[in-house]
Amino acid sequence: MGTLRKRGAVYGVIGLMLCVAVYLNWSYFQSPEELTIADQAMEADGEVYGEVTAVDHETADAAGSGEAADSDDYFAQARLSRQTARDEALAMLKETVESESATEDAKKEASEKITDIAGDMVREERLESQIRAKGFDDAVVYISDDTISIVVAPPENGLSSADAAMLSDLVVAETDADLSMIRLSEAK
Repeated sequence: MGTLRKRGAVYGVIGLMLCVAVYLNWSYFQSPEELTIADQAMEADGEVYGEVTAVDHETADAAGSGEAADSDDYFAQARLSRQTARDEALAMLKETVESESATEDAKKEASEKITDIAGDMVREERLESQIRAKGFDDAVVYISDDTISIVVAPPENGLSSADAAMLSDLVVAETDADLSMIRLSEAK
């Protein structure tokens, strides 16, 4: 019975830390003053490719600085936030794997989650590289269990439905994710 309680406590702590990491990352991308819904990308047959959202990161203090500096700062900050959240989750999972008091099942589950997170990190990096290779100045991708969020530096004419479809195709090819999981935003 004591082992069952310890296992439950370990799972609870791991779950809580993962939820906190996802919440912090989600709140960073979804603060209400930064986001406005712009459009839904559609293919000719009406299939939804994901939400297209405009993100405005200019502040009154940054009025004198260049738009490129704001955009670069946004992407660097987003990557740092994503990495910090992941590092915290990985640290908790590694503690479980290395713990002498954790059960073999808990260690195995923690190892599997570490492998999943590492795989997500590799896919995010690949997608960011592919997006830049398609002509976008910069991009940041965050893969979670139920969504794939992509923020791109839009072309000078803005993000078109064709761009959204192309980005969605990249994501599906890399992750085999359902199109409804993709959330596409553009940084301004």
